[in-house]
Amino acid sequence: MSDTEQNSTAKAPFDNQAVDCDIILRSSDGVNFHVFKLILSLVSPVFQGMFMLPQDISQSDVSSVPIVPMAESSTILESLLLLCYPAATPTFNSLEDAKAVLDAARKYVMITALSRAKDLVFGQFMPVDPLGLYALSCMFGWQQHARMAATQTLGINLKDLGRPGSEFAGMRDISAFDYHKLLVYHYDCGVVAQAVGDSLSWLGSSSNDMCMWRCGSGRACASVRSLHIAKLGRLLITPWFDEYIVSSGKELYARPCESILLESASYNRAINKALACSYCRSTVVESMDKFRTLYVAQVRKVIANVSPPG
Repeated sequence: MSDTEQNSTAKAPFDNQAVDCDIILRSSDGVNFHVFKLILSLVSPVFQGMFMLPQDISQSDVSSVPIVPMAESSTILESLLLLCYPAATPTFNSLEDAKAVLDAARKYVMITALSRAKDLVFGQFMPVDPLGLYALSCMFGWQQHARMAATQTLGINLKDLGRPGSEFAGMRDISAFDYHKLLVYHYDCGVVAQAVGDSLSWLGSSSNDMCMWRCGSGRACASVRSLHIAKLGRLLITPWFDEYIVSSGKELYARPCESILLESASYNRAINKALACSYCRSTVVESMDKFRTLYVAQVRKVIANVSPPG
């Protein structure tokens, strides 16, 4: 079988077989990438040194252009080279592929490509796999990005994060200490987020007229517990609001992120129960909407005071 039958040519911009392409990188799965020594030399001291030394490289049957066999697959090599070419931006099939590209960039000391890939990987995978990105950041020593990823993992239930067998992409690549730091951070954020509802002294004066502690309907909405409310001191709160504070606090402990308050079923449940009260029903939607906005802001504030690992 001839060389042309065994191998194929990469997609643009690496398919230019004109004379001015002076080197071919052949992937481990037999795909030829027609590239320029100058570009590779500028982005990688490893390639620069390779091209300066006498090289034991193959020759194509149909061209005088030297061929350099590469250990990387065509998928990884394509992404790596796109990072080195101007006006070219790769996308990654998976976080595992992205990690392989990053490993290759580090192997060839492509500092600029590595930095660019880091931002692209985070932009693509942060919404879907913050846990894997935390592991990746720990492995590569990206402290700032590790902190960014750690904050996004707060949306994962602590039980799911810490239970035996809860493996995730990159778990084999980080130390037990890095994983432990993430669990501690998640736990600490859950504790402070849950504590927000234990006292409402952080509320401003705009909360004075909220129906949750101004209900005068008697036994139909009889209060059973008091909380410290803003500058008003300790006031009795309605049962439906008490239930909401307790339920949302448990949800925040498990998933200490502000989005849980916007998705919580206990919010609608509280409003539905308040509608049974002749006093609360007229203002409960407005009061709860205002309270939740302040609640979210306070949760965001206390979580921001907890230092993420990195």
